Amino acid sequence: MSEFSVGSLLVIVLAVVAEAQNPVLPRPTLWPQDRTAAISLTFDDALASQLDNVGPILRKHHLVGTFYVITGPTSTWLKRLRGWRRLAAEGNEIGSHSVHHPCMIPGFKPNSQDYSPEMMKAEVQQSARAIMAALGTHRGLTFAYPCGDETFGPPWDEARNQARYLSDVAEFYFAARIDKGGSPVNPAELSPLTVHILNRTVGLDPPHLLAMTEPVLRTHYWGVFVFHGVGGDYLSVSAEAVDKLASYLQQHSEVWCATFGDVVRYIQERKALEIRATGLDGRRVQYKLSWPMDPSVYDLPLTLKWELPRGWTSCQVEGDRHALVSRVLTESDRRVLLVDVAAQTQLLQFEAGSSK
Repeated sequence: MSEFSVGSLLVIVLAVVAEAQNPVLPRPTLWPQDRTAAISLTFDDALASQLDNVGPILRKHHLVGTFYVITGPTSTWLKRLRGWRRLAAEGNEIGSHSVHHPCMIPGFKPNSQDYSPEMMKAEVQQSARAIMAALGTHRGLTFAYPCGDETFGPPWDEARNQARYLSDVAEFYFAARIDKGGSPVNPAELSPLTVHILNRTVGLDPPHLLAMTEPVLRTHYWGVFVFHGVGGDYLSVSAEAVDKLASYLQQHSEVWCATFGDVVRYIQERKALEIRATGLDGRRVQYKLSWPMDPSVYDLPLTLKWELPRGWTSCQVEGDRHALVSRVLTESDRRVLLVDVAAQTQLLQFEAGSSK
């Protein structure tokens, strides 16, 4: 064998050994199970048509949505509480849209321009308490600003009141949605208290509603739909249009359709998770995981992707000494593994061998 051939073989062997001894760190995928994009369906104002039409559509297509309810004494929230509880029990998210839905639009009653800081804080706080008391939830709540307004009070005090409003929302909620936008949300640039929407949906027919998913799929970002009436009530879209959209999402499992709160959870956990190697040998690699976020709110599993060292054809995975289900894929001539890891898992171990 020539010196060149021997040298080349030695370089390859050393590279393989080095890779086995210093494997690439596992990393969270952009979306669960390495899906291509995320979409959330949100519904405002606790309208009767949402209970009558949206609930059955979501059940039919095995999807979940987020319902931002007004909790005041004249709202459908109180009049049909059993229906909202059923939606929550089916995995839908119930978030807050305030108690009385104050709005900055001239002539709107109640009008946010007439609100003091104390009045607006009461809207935010009391609505959260009403939802938690009715549903018994302690997983954290999300909020949608009424009319998309991020401030209140007279014009000369709007800047200070905007800061107060955001502070009050942050005290009682872990994320919030505004009613402005026009584009998908880039998860790397997420602003949790001011998450924007795709666009208005009022009156859109099925083709135009489905077209709103195109930029989401193209960018691999997060698209937030917002609806009011569905097949009735006001600012409405037809039940047929929402059903077509739901059917599309059911058929395209590569898109993660999840509640608003769960998408925020995944994005924030993904950003915060810390991973470091703690032990390895030729057939076993261990990593220490650190989850610095509040476990009572951020409880969603993360999908981790890990590149198998050269020579590994299969792998067994354990999280905190418990076997985890994983799958091995081929990407660009390299074998990678996907595994869902529960939040707060401390020790992750990969071992070469046959999957069970």
